[in-house]
Amino acid sequence: MAISIRTYDIGCEPSPSIPAETLLQNGWATYLLFFAVSKTLNEAGKLDDLRVAVLKCDHCISARFGYPNDEGLPEHPLYSAMAETESNILEVVDSPWCDDLLSQIDASARRLRPDHYDKAWASRTMLRHFIILLKEKTFECIAESLAVERYADTFDAAFAYVLKRMNEH
Repeated sequence: MAISIRTYDIGCEPSPSIPAETLLQNGWATYLLFFAVSKTLNEAGKLDDLRVAVLKCDHCISARFGYPNDEGLPEHPLYSAMAETESNILEVVDSPWCDDLLSQIDASARRLRPDHYDKAWASRTMLRHFIILLKEKTFECIAESLAVERYADTFDAAFAYVLKRMNEH
């Protein structure tokens, strides 16, 4: 199947002008913090400031965060497919990265638990490849879903919220 890119709605978009994106991750949870704006223009023709989005990557098994920034995006291997979308929150359909990770997980399950191996497990696993285009970084992850858990007034408040959530595990 051919790789394709589609938009993924989380209710906001990363700010196109304020770089402050931050990834917080431990063994149990992955959160991305960024200044968020509305998806549509208000009556004055501007995007509404939604403050700091606290985005949770549900059941994230792998993540990468860094280059390319907005100027380097044309060098991303999926750029030609991404250029056709209007959103900065994307899902890669038929992702080779996702397929590779599922193959590794499947091989580990066969090796570690041959007596209990469930051949249909990988086909039931709902892992998806997401890309978020930010001002100074690109975030990609393999997860089940993405959702904004809340909007915080400041990065300090967003950090405090995430640290509390991570300590609950």
